[in-house]
Amino acid sequence: MKKETEARRPKILIIEDNDANHSLFRQSFENFGFEVVISDTAEDDFVEAVCALKPDVISMDIMIGKANIEVARDGLQALELLKSDDRTKDIPVIMLTNFHTEDKVEKAKSLGAVDYINLQSRVITQVPEIYLNYLANPEVYIPVHPAFQAKVK
Repeated sequence: MKKETEARRPKILIIEDNDANHSLFRQSFENFGFEVVISDTAEDDFVEAVCALKPDVISMDIMIGKANIEVARDGLQALELLKSDDRTKDIPVIMLTNFHTEDKVEKAKSLGAVDYINLQSRVITQVPEIYLNYLANPEVYIPVHPAFQAKVK
């Protein structure tokens, strides 16, 4: 039986279509105390699924979806869908991807992502700490990506 004083584990929804990353991501985030749910797509009833899950934070890859599906939704389209729905617009989304171009970074920022993490420059086992720092105090969180950092005058 759980103690009532025990802190609730933060719930993360990881949208990542690379099966090879699933177990590594799951283990890394669970080691930092997260309850982890992984989805390899943002298709069909995506918004309804997110509403039912009620994650504290979403980790979104840029390149998601099945390559052989003509109408596959990528991570930026999924982000736009989430931010345009009143039920999901306040769920923080952090982009976590190997796909790093300035146009994608700017698009993610303009759509409402809170940060953009380039996996090529990070050790995945240390990434969950970034998410915990955000969840601990979003108002003082300093984004990893310089384009997301506020300009100080």
